[in-house]
Amino acid sequence: MAEAGSPSAPSLVDLQTQVVAAREELVASLSTLKGETSPGALAQRGLGAIKGWFTDEYGGIRPERVAIAGAVVAGFVAIKILGRRRR
Repeated sequence: MAEAGSPSAPSLVDLQTQVVAAREELVASLSTLKGETSPGALAQRGLGAIKGWFTDEYGGIRPERVAIAGAVVAGFVAIKILGRRRR
């Protein structure tokens, strides 16, 4: 028996209600997680990260970063062309 002044034990109905609520919250969380990790969502996040690297906080282009990317691409192309000529 519960002593005077101590909280009473939750009833079976209360426990079942808590379990149902926890289960529904888990299902909702899993559904959200599934949506966030879908290939389309991952691609959108990656694209946003790339766009963010090339733009400033006002949406303007960062020319120094575009130049870096251009130099990397040009270097890669030059290496490929020189590699083919040596064969």
